[in-house]
Amino acid sequence: MPSAGALGRHAFTAAIGGAFVLLIALPLGLVLAQVFMPALFDAEAGPGSFSLAALAHSLCDPRSVLAIVHSLLLACIAAASATALGFLYALVMQRTDVPWRPALALAPWLVFLTPGYLKALAWVLLMAPRGYLTQFGLVPVWLQHAFFGLPGLVFVHTLNLFPLAYFIAASAMTGLGGEFEDAARTVGASPWQAWLRINLPLLGPAVALAFLAIFAEVVADFGMAATIARTINFGLLTYSIFTATSDFPVDFALAGSQSLVLLSMLALVLAGDRLLRRQRSLRLIAGRSRPARRMRLGAARWPVAAATLLIGALAVYLPLVAIVLRAACRTLGQGLVPGNLTWRFLLQAVTPDHAANTALLRSLGFAGLTALFAGVVALLLAWRIEQGGKLLRQSVLLVAVGTIAIPGVVLGLGYILVWDRLPGFRDLPLYGTWPLLVMGYVAAGLPYGLVIVLSAIGQISPNLLDAARLHGAGEMARLTRIIVPLIALSLLTAVLFVFVRTVFELPMSEVLQPADGPPAPALIVRLFGNDDDGIGSALSLVAILGTALSAGALWLVAARALRSFGRTGLDAMVGMSRAR
Repeated sequence: MPSAGALGRHAFTAAIGGAFVLLIALPLGLVLAQVFMPALFDAEAGPGSFSLAALAHSLCDPRSVLAIVHSLLLACIAAASATALGFLYALVMQRTDVPWRPALALAPWLVFLTPGYLKALAWVLLMAPRGYLTQFGLVPVWLQHAFFGLPGLVFVHTLNLFPLAYFIAASAMTGLGGEFEDAARTVGASPWQAWLRINLPLLGPAVALAFLAIFAEVVADFGMAATIARTINFGLLTYSIFTATSDFPVDFALAGSQSLVLLSMLALVLAGDRLLRRQRSLRLIAGRSRPARRMRLGAARWPVAAATLLIGALAVYLPLVAIVLRAACRTLGQGLVPGNLTWRFLLQAVTPDHAANTALLRSLGFAGLTALFAGVVALLLAWRIEQGGKLLRQSVLLVAVGTIAIPGVVLGLGYILVWDRLPGFRDLPLYGTWPLLVMGYVAAGLPYGLVIVLSAIGQISPNLLDAARLHGAGEMARLTRIIVPLIALSLLTAVLFVFVRTVFELPMSEVLQPADGPPAPALIVRLFGNDDDGIGSALSLVAILGTALSAGALWLVAARALRSFGRTGLDAMVGMSRAR
């Protein structure tokens, strides 16, 4: 007969498996089943039989085909431009003597942490016919018209996603030592010749990885599709899926078939990513690697620094300024004159019982619940995975990465099918309520938290846990008195990352919007769409400041508390001080 501990472990594994099925597998499976059984939830016609009619319709319908072509075209161009910009940014930061390096290195992180759809809405404020840049005569008419088209979408996507290429390229350049350049110089090659003929081919796989990652981000993006692309009637696949589920009559079969096309694109990208990561050319660090020399730019260092600073300004600083200005102006068209300045929108955003403030508090509360739940589940799941061995760890990491790649609009569609259409589930009063939205938030945020926590636990030596087990410490004692204290900062990082991400999560907020009112992201997009961009900007600004202040305060308090423990406090917590 199995022991109580073994039964507990099996029950925990079953609970985790059940949660995965409920949060990910069942919704996604119903989306795919809807493609091949279009009448699956038709009460009159019955489930029906296997059919490819819905998939054929999505591949033949002009609007659907146009959305697919638009998505592929935008993804290819934006991925190429963002990869090139990120690579050049990394080259300047990693291999030149450019000044203002700390300030320039901060820009990619700020861009990465700022929601893309907020920057897209801010650029609309800047480039509109009476926008701030046009008011000052900084934008010619032809450029303004070009912005509200494919070039504008490429421009905003490039500025939004170049940090991803920067992080990948900078990491690869860090591992690329200077011995190859030194060897090239001994045969008379100039620094630029060494880069073009030696370093660039060695960095080719990293550049390809960056291109694939950005391609997947653009294809799966919903924020730009619901803002700029919708405004200029440039149909994209993610927004086409959303409209198929939100318009009347609802066409779940079309939404499911378009979701299958979208997931197929992302699956090809993931396959290419896995293939590239197996290439030995990515392994650049060797025992004889020497630090690379920084290229001296001479008189060009100041123009290069100015150009790099301009990239950061266009990517994050200028959009934030536009949001601040619009939040403080009565109208956009009257410009920055004293009579047009007002505190009304900002006061509304912080006034209790106002719709904007209610939406913000709703999002902060949902994000807090999501982060807390995701942090606890990530900790327990990571602890169980570490005990399960290498195969289980690799399998769960593969599932987590695959889950991150699933677009939120597709997962939200699956939740609609489960809780509004599936017999047994639809009888539960969850559809159209905030608990279902939080459930969707958890499904979208948990993989990020799991990856962070699992990486931290993987750094703990097994000898420490073996010693605790030999001294009689049970599983919960080892988890709470050893694991948690040692990974506290990483666990806090995971919780805060999920919290910040959830506050600005747009796809789930739109698809699973509760009946009692929208969360902040959905309301912001709605306000901008209804030309109420003043209160929309104020809500965006207050949301950014409130999220940053709350997350920063929690991080500082927790980090200071952990540092105040010192070695003695940590030893006491893990029960080692009595053994000395």
